[in-house]
Amino acid sequence: MIFFKNTQTDSETVAFEALEGEKSIGKCTLVLRDNLADVTELSYDESAPYAVEGLLRSAYNYAGLKNYYMARCSARNIDSFLDRMNFKKEDDGYTGDIPSILMGSCCK
Repeated sequence: MIFFKNTQTDSETVAFEALEGEKSIGKCTLVLRDNLADVTELSYDESAPYAVEGLLRSAYNYAGLKNYYMARCSARNIDSFLDRMNFKKEDDGYTGDIPSILMGSCCK
């Protein structure tokens, strides 16, 4: 079973960690500022790529609960995951509204 743990690091930054049992299989950083929820960093164990979508969903769900509506993902090297989710690719990363991102993309 995977558990997603969050830790507030300062007033606008939250760190998330994906734990499978006792083992860390991924981490991401969410920055909440200027009415935008931005995942700025994401790393994961290559043997557990399924942790990426879970980390993103955990981070944006947290942001939604804090009344954020718009999301950006400026983390690098996860484009293939973001292309399958409800993000729009832009010059500075991927953007979208949080409800659409959390809804899923069963038909893509």
